[in-house]
Amino acid sequence: MTSFAENPHNKQRKVQNYAIFNWSLNKTLEQKFEHKNFAHRFAWANRAFLGMGMIAQLASLTTAFTMLSYLFLNIHWVIRIACSIALVIMIEVIKRESTDDVMKGLFQYKEVERFSALLAIVAVGASIYISIEGAKILPSLLVEEATPQAPALKSSEGIVSDYDNRMAALEIQRDNFRNTRLYKGRLARKDSKVVQEYNEKIEATQAQKDAALAALLLENQVIEQKALEDFESRKSTMTLEREKLSTQLVRAAIGFELLFLLSMGFSWWYYTECEKEKKEGNIAQVAAAYTPSAVQEEEKIQVPEDAHQAPSINKIGFINYEEVEQKQLQEIEKVKKEYTRICPQCGTGFIHKSHNHTYCTRSCMLEAREQRAE
Repeated sequence: MTSFAENPHNKQRKVQNYAIFNWSLNKTLEQKFEHKNFAHRFAWANRAFLGMGMIAQLASLTTAFTMLSYLFLNIHWVIRIACSIALVIMIEVIKRESTDDVMKGLFQYKEVERFSALLAIVAVGASIYISIEGAKILPSLLVEEATPQAPALKSSEGIVSDYDNRMAALEIQRDNFRNTRLYKGRLARKDSKVVQEYNEKIEATQAQKDAALAALLLENQVIEQKALEDFESRKSTMTLEREKLSTQLVRAAIGFELLFLLSMGFSWWYYTECEKEKKEGNIAQVAAAYTPSAVQEEEKIQVPEDAHQAPSINKIGFINYEEVEQKQLQEIEKVKKEYTRICPQCGTGFIHKSHNHTYCTRSCMLEAREQRAE
């Protein structure tokens, strides 16, 4: 029978767990410390900002549509909705295009055109104003109006019918008694007293009826007062809720407008940095293509086997490729440090950012356009 000093299965599990731990740790370290370029690092942040910008513009569209729809109350609802949608879309398009032009001039040309800046300020200001006014109108649509409720008043029909029946019965008894006790059109003294008692009972019943109706009227007045107080309480609560919601919606409208501007600014900054990184990568690739490798450097420095061998002399008519490569490298470094193109308008050197980037600034481009028009 074989005996073991320790459990071999337990030992094998420990070895497997240690290997799994090392594999997981190495994989995590590779992911955490992996080198990523700028475009890769902020790609999801750019998508998130673009999504927030779309949400902000949709919120602005909602509040603006609410405000503008109240400008056409006297026309048909179909025309009212169509006009409101058209106005909202035009304002939002002008705002987005003008803001985009301002951001482009700010990040690409380092100069903002006055007309574009003025148009963007007017469009954004109009959008903020319309959004605020729409946010003030929305609470009246979202919070239900406090309507007065008719109180359940007690009816007086039962009291009136009850006392009328009593008085009618007493009158019948009185009349019957009088008719039966008349003698030659006259009543005896004692019979007159009985008729007088009937009349007093009828008057007392009438007084009880009036008292019951007065008490019922007071009860109904108390019920109406309670209903009025309840309506005033609900109305004040509704007013406070609308004011609170209006304040929150106004702040949200302003925040969404600022979020829209922030998302556009971040996106332009992101794309500008990606463009810079792309150009730096292209220049580095060109430099690497003309830079001799380490093996070529070793071949250049390699000492000839024969120490007394005469140095190599380039023959006339042959090209020294080493000197050509050095000149190309110097030109690349000069271009990288100074400029890539020369502005045809002012003669200033600049680094172009696209294949059709001809002028150094927007002002030079506008001056050239005016000269061509003249």
